Amino acid sequence: MTALPPILRIPTITVIGHGRREVRPDHVDLHFTLDGIYPSVREAEVGLQARRTELWRALEKFRSLKTRLTAGEPSIAPHHDYEERRQVFKGFRATDRLVLRAPLEPYLVTNVLQAVSGQLESLTFRVRYFSKKSSAACRSARAEAVRDARRKATHYAEAAEYHLGALRSLSDVESDEMQIDRSTENASELALVEVDPTPDVVEAQVRAVWELV
Repeated sequence: MTALPPILRIPTITVIGHGRREVRPDHVDLHFTLDGIYPSVREAEVGLQARRTELWRALEKFRSLKTRLTAGEPSIAPHHDYEERRQVFKGFRATDRLVLRAPLEPYLVTNVLQAVSGQLESLTFRVRYFSKKSSAACRSARAEAVRDARRKATHYAEAAEYHLGALRSLSDVESDEMQIDRSTENASELALVEVDPTPDVVEAQVRAVWELV
């Protein structure tokens, strides 16, 4: 019986490459939440509509072709609190939301929030900064990670007296889309909002496997 020749295993090298890019936020979302408790459903409807109209008027002057102001669906529901381990009916909770999305311009966030705080006594809001260029930055960071992996693999291969052969596999290890969120509890806390956010870092990591020859 003829013996089969031994299977030759081709040596490989596995490396992790890293890439990063800085991205400055270029857009902002301002989420405004109206929330109040009223004795009856009718009073909740009237009160919520009045506050919504007031907020809408405060934001009206910031509307433009590049700015989008959208409203959510208002909700009214019974509200209870616990007192001595018992649920006690406190009225009807009315909630509504508005979102202003706009390109990030100097003083835009400050001016919007000051206009709102000047017309409403209490308001919950959240500021979200983001970049529409984050996908391009991720692709660039990934390309840099691949180049970094090749540099490392070449260095290690030469140190072991080999050369890089065919690329066997290439996959992502980690890739982060940029999203910065800044939150405050009400409009009286304007000082807590970061109105000029610093650039964020988009990072990518790839795992590459090369044959050694």
